[in-house]
Amino acid sequence: MIGYLLFGITFLIYIVLGMFSLKSNPGGDQFGHAYSAFVLLAAYGICSLLLTIYILVTGGFNWISDNLYIRYAIVTIFWLGMMAAALCTVERTELHKYYQLTGFVRSLSFVISYSAIWLPLLILIPYYYFLKPEWRDTFSPILFKTPLILGCILGFLLLLAPKKMSNYLSKSFKKFDERELAFNHAMDNIDKYQDVMSLLYYASNYYDEPIRNAALAKIKANKNLEDELIGILERGNPYPVFEFLDEHKVEHPERFIEPIVKSFSRMTADMHEGIVNPYKGGAFDIGALLRVLEGQFNSSIAVFKPHILKLQEVMETPPAKNRVYGDTAQCNEDLYKYRAEVKNWLAKH
Repeated sequence: MIGYLLFGITFLIYIVLGMFSLKSNPGGDQFGHAYSAFVLLAAYGICSLLLTIYILVTGGFNWISDNLYIRYAIVTIFWLGMMAAALCTVERTELHKYYQLTGFVRSLSFVISYSAIWLPLLILIPYYYFLKPEWRDTFSPILFKTPLILGCILGFLLLLAPKKMSNYLSKSFKKFDERELAFNHAMDNIDKYQDVMSLLYYASNYYDEPIRNAALAKIKANKNLEDELIGILERGNPYPVFEFLDEHKVEHPERFIEPIVKSFSRMTADMHEGIVNPYKGGAFDIGALLRVLEGQFNSSIAVFKPHILKLQEVMETPPAKNRVYGDTAQCNEDLYKYRAEVKNWLAKH
């Protein structure tokens, strides 16, 4: 019973890993993406190790050798091969997207990039056989030995394949233009995404005009746009909303007053953290917020003014002396600029 439970948990994590590997991460939270990958791999590693130990203790690997040390060594290699296969699920390499591949090489690139789906099964299916002693005695050993050994070998090989193939492809095939690749990737994501939050990422000034226009067109076509924007504000991520509102007016500004007020607690905390934490990039640009309040919510300035005063107070905090990421002098220069903008805004109101 314990063996089946361990197998079920391990198999479930394998499915989640496979789904995770097929999901792109185009935009912002790289740390969250990496952390999720680490947690999934750690869970898979622990569960698969416990499953391997259980099979070893119950005699499932006795066919390897009568010598206990040789058996332990080979089983360890099997488990490491299983982990190598798991790493292939998060280190997905789609070389066919970067090189103009044809024929067998293009097919091989697809096989490698989708190894998350088929590779772990070569090891997990034999493991299931090992949980049933009667199956090991009934079926031909080749049914579980061959895929297990093959999966282990391929797991190690596929960890090396992207680098080896890249060296070969760089000499034999033409690489796609990087700007064209980035443009196509962005347009594909815009076409795929439905939620406004993801589309706002591509509507920022960071992207070229064709990408921004495509994202903005899809955002504006959303029939529940104001509800979506309010929802983003209430979930505590006001910055992309203010960038959007800086250039686009809403039909019912009165609906935004309370969500904006609520978002000030997040902005005040972020402002303080950005100023004092040397691992942050400094104070955030407050210009869009000030312009939006003055342009679309001018009749409610009295409601927002106490919160701007609080932001001004926080912005007087002495900044970090050095920045681990980013230029310290530039961060301080930006902070002085934002302080002047807030001071001028308050003087007008």
